[in-house]
This record gives sequence, C-alpha cells and structure tokens, in this order.
Amino acid sequence: MYALTQLLFPTKCTLCETILENEEESTLCSRCYPLVLREHVCKRCGRPYALDACHCAYCSKEDLEEKPPIRALFLYDGVARQAVLRWKYKGLRKYARDYAELFVHDLGWFVDKEIDALIPVPLAPHRLRKRGFNQALDLCKELSKLTTIPTKDILRRIKNTKPQSDCDREERLKQLYKSMAINSQNDVLGLRNIVLVDDIYTTGTTIKECVRALTDKKDNNIEKIYVLIVCIGV
Repeated sequence: MYALTQLLFPTKCTLCETILENEEESTLCSRCYPLVLREHVCKRCGRPYALDACHCAYCSKEDLEEKPPIRALFLYDGVARQAVLRWKYKGLRKYARDYAELFVHDLGWFVDKEIDALIPVPLAPHRLRKRGFNQALDLCKELSKLTTIPTKDILRRIKNTKPQSDCDREERLKQLYKSMAINSQNDVLGLRNIVLVDDIYTTGTTIKECVRALTDKKDNNIEKIYVLIVCIGV
C-alpha cells in the first residue's frame, strides 16, 4: 500500500521538493537535513555564531534584556527561503505539520519547558481574507497536536501595514509601532510562560510589537516569552 501511495503521491522534501525514497525518512532529504539550525546557535536569537563567542554578531550589539529568546529552524536563504514562501503564497498548508515535527522531534525544543500557550503572530485582516489562512496559526495548531500545549489566537493587528518586504528598516519600525493588540485582557489571565510563533524573522519589529501588546497591562502575569520562527534573516 505504501509503495502504491508513493507512486501516486510521492513524499517530497519540504525544502527542495526532492522525492523521498525511505518511508522512515525525515520530511527533509539528506542534503537539506543539515540546514536545520541545531548546534552552535545563539541562545538569544537562534542564528549561528562563532564557537568562541557567547552571542551572535547581531545580539552582541543589542540590549538583550529587551529581546525574548528565539529559536529558528533555518536561515532565511536558499531552498529554506523558497519553501517558506511556497507555504505562504502557494497555500501549501501541509508544510505546517512538517515544520512542527522538526521543532518537536528533531530539535526537541519543548523538552523541560513549562509552556502555557502557543500564540500565533496575527495577519492583517485584508491579508487573511486574500490568503485564506494564517500560516503562523496553522503551525501553532500542529505544534499543539504534537505537544498538547493549547493554541490561543489572542492577538490582532489594529493597523493596516504594507508588506514588510516593501519597506526599509525605518519604515518597518514606524508602521508597526503599536500595531498589535490583544483581543481581551481576559485572554492573558493565567498565562505565565508563552511562545510566540511566526514564519519569518528579519528585523524583529513584528515580534517586538507582539510582546508590547502582551505585556502592556500591569495586571498580567506573563513571566517568560519565547519565540519560534521557521526562517530567520541572515
């Protein structure tokens, strides 16, 4: 049965789309599997760093106290970049499951962490209508299936913004400032350790605004915010 299914609907590598021959294989082929950022990555932003450094070149220049720790699967480059764009713009929603399995099974990220909720970065309403789905929400739901940690879709965008790819750094900072809000203060009651989930991280402005929205009220109990990203800018 497996052979027939593979003949009709062959399993392909999530990144390069090479047909996978072994049913026990990862969702990545042997050439793409090493691209997963497993070792020698910055504990703050998830980017690779020199072996003799404590943090990567980016984080060594930033105020680390204001930046939540980030873990990424890939650098936003090459086949990984092409794959995440297919996921977003060609509607390949099955990729969410593949990425979730890499976070849980290959990176083992959730081991020994007490997480209360997975929170997707929201899309602007007009983009959600056009695309038909929020890829970050899809990823959260797949992570929930694998970890039993609940997904809470509690953030919303309150400003219409241009695509980030169309803006320089200064424009991104300006248009995203206070662009996020929580649906209700009741949504964050009881949450202490949470994970923000998104597809791509470049300047970090979007994540910063999500953190601002989640921690804006004095009566919330959030103590720790982590960030999971599929692709992080090089």
